[in-house]
Order: sequence, then C-alpha cells, then structure tokens
Amino acid sequence: MDNEQLLKIILERFDNVDLQFKEIISRLERIEKSQQEDVKDTLHLISKKVDGIMYEVDYLSEKTGKHDSKINSLEKRIQS
Repeated sequence: MDNEQLLKIILERFDNVDLQFKEIISRLERIEKSQQEDVKDTLHLISKKVDGIMYEVDYLSEKTGKHDSKINSLEKRIQS
C-alpha cells in the first residue's frame, strides 16, 4: 500500500469520526433542549399549585379571622 492510499484511508476515517462527533453533538443539543423544556414545564406546574395553595390559605385565614371575631363577640356578651 502506498502513501496516497494510506492517506486516503486515514482521511476517510477522520471524516467518518467527524461526522459521528457532529451527530453526537446534535443529539446532546436535542437532549439539553428537551430537558430545559421539561424543567420549565415542571416549574410552571409547581407555580400553579403554589398559587392554588396560597388562595386556599388566604381563604381559610379570612374564615378563621371571621370566626375569631364572632367568638370574641360571643365571649364579650357572655361576660356582660
């Protein structure tokens, strides 16, 4: 085998390796993008759940305040 044939084989292999690296990089970029979207969707879901919990806490807090006021009023009536 002469030098030109050997060089041609080596270049073809490098081209093949280069193509494989490009494919790997492309796959990694797709995976990274997919994971970012998953994290974004998860955070959005968590935010919605927290908003719902905060609404319930505010509602219950308001109800508790009203009940405390009524109990206080009744206690004052009983004491008088």
